[in-house]
Amino acid sequence: MSDQIGKYQNQIPSLLTLDIKSYERIFKVYYDSINGKEFPYYNILKKIEIPELDSSVIEFHDVQIRQPLTTVSFDIYGDIRSWWIIYLLNKDKFTGVPFWVEGGTQLKVLKTELRTLLYLDITQNTIFGGRHF
Repeated sequence: MSDQIGKYQNQIPSLLTLDIKSYERIFKVYYDSINGKEFPYYNILKKIEIPELDSSVIEFHDVQIRQPLTTVSFDIYGDIRSWWIIYLLNKDKFTGVPFWVEGGTQLKVLKTELRTLLYLDITQNTIFGGRHF
């Protein structure tokens, strides 16, 4: 594994540009050399935590039937890529099969109009101890 600091994918011209909603956009890309070839990778061992948020930025969503988080994300935000925000705000509610929400569950969700601010804040802030805040 390379000891370099890494860059965000959108800073590397040879890689595809990621939409701001993409979970992968949060992580830096590193390179590993194998047999003289360079391979990009994400360090998936890094953690993302969202601190307790003020009630003025949170809404609640009642899940009617068992659904994957991607479907819940689409129902709330109109895209499937924001599943990870819902998960991080509700980790305590996921028992059994991760990333599936049981019907009758009430979830905390970030207000739709604030998502872009959260995405920007996470990717622009400094990393402390392997965590984005």
